[in-house]
Amino acid sequence: MSFSSVIIISMKYLLLILLTLAVNAQGKPEHPPGQGGNRRKPPEFSKEIHEEMLKKYDLNKDGKLDREERSKISSEDKKKIGPPRRGPKGPPPHKKD
Repeated sequence: MSFSSVIIISMKYLLLILLTLAVNAQGKPEHPPGQGGNRRKPPEFSKEIHEEMLKKYDLNKDGKLDREERSKISSEDKKKIGPPRRGPKGPPPHKKD
């Protein structure tokens, strides 16, 4: 084995070690996947608005707004509520009656 081939092999190992250290030096993410960080948080006033909408539109007083009750919500109240929440895979499929 010649001197130049030993240097080439040593350089390859040195490069491998440096690449390994560089990848590990990136560190851990601030938030583990699926926990915190970029998750959407509900508005602070959502509980108050929810109660207001129930008082105003829950005709059968079951504590939930069914499809008919939701369809009667005014456009001003819809603006208060905000856009519907979406899951990670998009909106849920619509059920046919």
